[in-house]
Amino acid sequence: MNTTGIQPDLILHNGRFTTLDRSNPGATAVAIADGRFVAVGSDADIVPLAGGATKRIDLGGRSVLPGLIDNHLHLIRGGLNYNMELRWDGVRSLAVAMEMLKQQVAITPAPQWVRVV
Repeated sequence: MNTTGIQPDLILHNGRFTTLDRSNPGATAVAIADGRFVAVGSDADIVPLAGGATKRIDLGGRSVLPGLIDNHLHLIRGGLNYNMELRWDGVRSLAVAMEMLKQQVAITPAPQWVRVV
């Protein structure tokens, strides 16, 4: 149920949601406001929460993954090599990337390679 009293921006209904809540492991609808879940439950509980500006999406019985987060990691490799890795995600120019590479080369001990991620 919606215990926040906030009118949802979006309602997804007629779907299949896995909640990971042992007391209520499945739901058919969710209400979202400002990018956050404000209510999870059955279509009968959630759909009436819609206001005039609420967007409603009928999922046609399909399953939903609310967020896919890659939570795996290579802890040992990462820990052993963290100081020798150079991360280029988000770099917007070759000039910046080359300057970052130059700085990383200066602090990477020989005979190690610089690893660019």
